[in-house]
Amino acid sequence: MSQLFLDKNYKGIDYTTVGFSAGEYDNCTFTDCLFSELHLSNTTFLECTFTDCNLTNAKFGGSTLNNVIFKGCKMVGVNLSVCNDFMLSIQLDHCVLDLANCYQLRLTNTQFKNCSLKETDFTQANLSQAVFSDCDLKGAIFDSTTLEKVDFRTAQHYTIDLDRNKVKGAQFSKEEVYGLLTKYGVKIS
Repeated sequence: MSQLFLDKNYKGIDYTTVGFSAGEYDNCTFTDCLFSELHLSNTTFLECTFTDCNLTNAKFGGSTLNNVIFKGCKMVGVNLSVCNDFMLSIQLDHCVLDLANCYQLRLTNTQFKNCSLKETDFTQANLSQAVFSDCDLKGAIFDSTTLEKVDFRTAQHYTIDLDRNKVKGAQFSKEEVYGLLTKYGVKIS
C-alpha cells in the first residue's frame, strides 16, 4: 500500500539530498523545491501545484498527473511520455519545458502560458483545443500531431508541416504564418 499525502504544503525542500517518498499526493503544493534528476516514478499527483520548482530531468515513469498545475517551473529534458496517460491533465504557466518529450501524449485542452517549449517533441500527441499563449516553440517537433482547434495566435517560432499534422480549426497569427510555409522555401515580406 502506497503512502497518502493529503493537503500538504512543501516549501524550499531539496529532495535531491533528503530523498522523495513515492506515493499519492492529493491537493498538495510544492513551492521552490528541487526535484532535478530525481525519480518521481509511479507516484500519483492529484490536484497538486508546483510553483518555482526545478524538475529538470526528473523521471516520471508510470506517474499520474491529474489536474496538476506547474507555475514558474524549470522542466528541461523531462520525459512526460512515460506518464500514465489515463486522466493526464496538466497546465503550465511561465515554465521552461525545453527539450521535453511529449510523444503520443493526450494533452487536449492543455493551457501553455508564457512557456518556453524549445525543441520539445510533440510527435503523435493529441493537442486538440490546447492553447499556446505567448509561448516560444522554436524547434518544437510536430509530426503526425493532432492540432485541431489549437490556439497558436500568440505563439512564436513554430514550424508546422500542414501536410503531416491535423490542423483543422487551428488558429495562427499573420505574423507567424511563415512557420507554416517553411518546407516550401518561400520568402514572405
